[in-house]
Amino acid sequence: MASIVRASKYRHVFGTASKREECYENLRVSINAWDTNYVCANPKYMAVNWNAGGGGAFCVVPHSQAGKLRGDFPLFSAHSGAVLDTAFSPFDDDIIASGAEDHQAMVWRVPADLAEREEEDVTQPLVVLGGHGRKVGHVAWNPVAENVLAVASSDHTVKIWDVGQVAVKSTLTGFGDSIMSIAWNHDGTLLAATCRDKRLRVFDARSGNIVQEGAGHLGVKGSRVVWLGSEPRLVTTGFSRTSDREIYLWDSMNLAAPISKLNVDMSAGMLMPFYDSGSSMLYVAGKGDGNIRYYEYTDDKLYLLSEYSSSEPQRGLGVMPKRGVDVSKCEVMRFFKVASNSLVEPVSFRVPRKAETF
Repeated sequence: MASIVRASKYRHVFGTASKREECYENLRVSINAWDTNYVCANPKYMAVNWNAGGGGAFCVVPHSQAGKLRGDFPLFSAHSGAVLDTAFSPFDDDIIASGAEDHQAMVWRVPADLAEREEEDVTQPLVVLGGHGRKVGHVAWNPVAENVLAVASSDHTVKIWDVGQVAVKSTLTGFGDSIMSIAWNHDGTLLAATCRDKRLRVFDARSGNIVQEGAGHLGVKGSRVVWLGSEPRLVTTGFSRTSDREIYLWDSMNLAAPISKLNVDMSAGMLMPFYDSGSSMLYVAGKGDGNIRYYEYTDDKLYLLSEYSSSEPQRGLGVMPKRGVDVSKCEVMRFFKVASNSLVEPVSFRVPRKAETF
């Protein structure tokens, strides 16, 4: 007799919120309305956009300092406008990039004595990347080429910077409105972008040419994009004309129409997609929701596995790189959830085992 339940190794994945002492408290998370994750992480640090009174700043907290952050913990404060996005380098855990409303992106090195400093902010970035006409909303490191940084600005351009030479290598144009999200593919050759003009575009990062372009979500609210690992597939999240939240699966080689469409619900919060290529799982979390849905991608289809539910809504989410998860506890994903204006809570997703021993 054929089974009516689809076989999956990850059907029983479950999420667990961290204990209070493992959370990051006494923060002042930015209250800026720009659509951002507010937080990013790597195996050494967690960084959060800071609610600074005048100018712009962000805070980098070593994981060893989890708990209640002391009031005089040093900030990274050289921007003259609110920090909108941060991203850790995949090649050096001590390097972080930031973009802000002052039309600039900056690249910083986290000092080794960060935790010992008292009221001594980090005010000297390694590099200042200027030349943008309006605020810098997104920064994204190339996953395979060191010191290559994509910087998206509200002047409707994305500049590809060589940070080592402090030089723009290419400029991506053709956007009709503000850029909502950017994402590199797995080998760093293509860059996908969603835009407020309701178009999805894929660029050749070297030449700056548009490789593919198509009509995205039709709603007036924002949209996001993520690549599905090494597959030539994209997932976008957005809204329909009637404000339904949607997930589209695309073939990156043909954006004439999506491969499939999923209608999620009628909530108002932006959907934030994250993909784990190791388990072929797509995690989708809504801003203002307390839940994180997760799907398995296989055979050009997305299958809903389950969802993590919490009574605390999330303002934003950051994700731990795969090399930072605890494999001894069968952890496959770890999020850093902005649960309030002062609290970031790690949420761990694990695959249950029949035996408790590793």
